Amino acid sequence: MVRTPLTAAAVLALVACGGSDERPPAAPPKSPPPHVAAVARPAETAGPEAIVLRVPRTGGAARVYDLGRLDSAVWTSTARAPAIARFLAFDEDAGTVVVVDARGAPRRIELRTGNVSAPPTVKLTALHSADGAAIYGVSPVGVVTRLTPTDAAPWTLHTPQAARDVAPQLDGSVLIVAEGTTATTLWRVHPPGTALLDTAVLPHAEQLVHATTSDRAYFASDSALQSVRTRDLQLAPLRHFARRVRAVAPTPSGDRVFVALDSVPALQVVDRYSDNDDASVPLPGPAAELRMDPLGRVLLVRPMRGADTAWVVAVGTDRVIGPVRTAWTTDLPFVTSGGSLVVSVGADAALLDVQSLHLQRTVPGGARDYWIPLRWNGFRPRAPGLDQPVTFPGATPDSGDSILAAIRRSQGDSAARAPVTASTPPPMHPAVVDSAQGRLAAPSPPVDAGYTVQLAALLNRDSAQARAGRITVNGHSAHVVAAPRGTATVYLVVLGPYTTREDAEAAGRASRQANPWIYAGAP
Repeated sequence: MVRTPLTAAAVLALVACGGSDERPPAAPPKSPPPHVAAVARPAETAGPEAIVLRVPRTGGAARVYDLGRLDSAVWTSTARAPAIARFLAFDEDAGTVVVVDARGAPRRIELRTGNVSAPPTVKLTALHSADGAAIYGVSPVGVVTRLTPTDAAPWTLHTPQAARDVAPQLDGSVLIVAEGTTATTLWRVHPPGTALLDTAVLPHAEQLVHATTSDRAYFASDSALQSVRTRDLQLAPLRHFARRVRAVAPTPSGDRVFVALDSVPALQVVDRYSDNDDASVPLPGPAAELRMDPLGRVLLVRPMRGADTAWVVAVGTDRVIGPVRTAWTTDLPFVTSGGSLVVSVGADAALLDVQSLHLQRTVPGGARDYWIPLRWNGFRPRAPGLDQPVTFPGATPDSGDSILAAIRRSQGDSAARAPVTASTPPPMHPAVVDSAQGRLAAPSPPVDAGYTVQLAALLNRDSAQARAGRITVNGHSAHVVAAPRGTATVYLVVLGPYTTREDAEAAGRASRQANPWIYAGAP
């Protein structure tokens, strides 16, 4: 469908799905200075660990540090990492960090193997990634291109007009921007499909700015702001300002948008659910660039004047906490998940308390590295009990009657003989509950149900759907099957079923996935 054109040149803030800016309450500091606005701190959880990947700015060995102990690395790459221009995304399932190197090429740093991928043979610009697995860009002739670790050849899309930029979304869809002589066209597609699902026609755009929020793309014209719903490109009314829009920073939920105007010493605050545009945050001077904390606690502001200064704004109270001394690069300053502000001072990096801006610690030589904060459990030691077999009720310890063995037997002798690796979980069928005994029972063997190819088993539904969306064999896309396991659900990425094992094995090879699992029966 085609939407009504806008009425001004646009600066597009293309948006990837994000989290919420709601934060759990935290106790205030013991004696905060009277001018400091309170910033909520996240509650301690047993979730993914806060780590940081650091790469020398001139290139070299990549190292991972625990953010709580920055004096010694917990991991070092075996291959040399390139000089990094910017960070794209992190694939938590694969343990892969995707970056753009100083020459503009996408690269993958593999935390599990220590390898660093070579630059692709195709030259791309406007590089972006939503999940760290699929990298999208635009070729020199305006062809949208997708790169994944498993594709034999890049997926490409020729749009009616040459593409200029792309914005992949976490639901697997992609927004594409094209420039005409008098107008800008925005399309939405869902690879590997090539159909243009939605279309919006806009006046000629001047520049493109990417932001992170929920389900909105924000267009800022010369002096107006408009949001676009990314799932169908529905346009919202324009918001007008007195001056030219210079920078836009939505909160992670997209409910509010901070707007920097040219030569104005304040930030305008636009509420998604209100028509009142009078809210503002006074600043010491005009702003040149904005950077939102991924958790929505503070907004970092680079002033128009002052090369080694940044202002810290508390999002919850719309007040300036204070200025900090720091160089402004594509990675620094940033706010850690634990509430520390990491700044660059000369050759060193420094961690400040984000509430008081008091120095917590200095990392000598830290500013010589490119910093990428991550949250991941891939380096966490496994508890010994996790590797012990789980037995069915009533089974003897040495009977070998484990859940894994029962599942293998249910899928036939050939599946039971197939090797299992850490990276390739065994196939799983939805559990069957024995209502008479009130316990888990092995699923019944399939009867003439063909053969299924299992490609992955993930705990996150969105990740499984994204993985499935990138796998196509003979025109058929992989799909996701939910397999309950006690209090958790495992999401299986599968192909099939196929009539014969030979067909299933051929599909597994064609999928180009590591160690596909073939078993008898439907998923």
